Amino acid sequence: MAKRTDPSKMDRIREAAVEIISRHGILDCSVASIARQAGVSVGYLYRHYPGKGELINDLLQDALNAITRQIDSLMEKTGDIRQIVAGIVAFLLENADAHPARYRFLIMLLNDFSVEIAPEIREKITEIGRRLIATDKKPDGLRADISIDDLYLALVGIPMQYLASRYKFGFHTGDGDSGHLTDKIIKVSLSAIQ
Repeated sequence: MAKRTDPSKMDRIREAAVEIISRHGILDCSVASIARQAGVSVGYLYRHYPGKGELINDLLQDALNAITRQIDSLMEKTGDIRQIVAGIVAFLLENADAHPARYRFLIMLLNDFSVEIAPEIREKITEIGRRLIATDKKPDGLRADISIDDLYLALVGIPMQYLASRYKFGFHTGDGDSGHLTDKIIKVSLSAIQ
């Protein structure tokens, strides 16, 4: 007979992983420390995740799904890349304010090469980039030479580095952060009109 999964335990495991990694980094986070903080046995954790890498990829998949839903929603509303960029940046900054540990966790993942990102997650990121590039065909929209890598750097890399600076150095210019950051991303990285 298969053992049942307790959703509250799974939530605690996921939150514990995010908290520990956001404070101590990926290498200093063990399955045992996650289980201890979550109040579950190591065996229970291993029954659901073969290792720390699989847990991390599951958490990354959740974050990516949330961003993808936001992008899909924005693309349904508009084909204007400026509005899409503004919506993505606002989404990232607002969620980072509401859930700072989750975003510190994501920043750690972006800057730590000890965990390999699952191929299906990489493909999903590439597909999002393709869709965004295909969305904006205005003459004053995206530069013609924009690649998926450029788009990822502009829409994810720049906001995450901004958040990293905010967390590490206390930079925070206030409520205008989203608009200011959106303008810089568009002018410096994406705009066909320089």
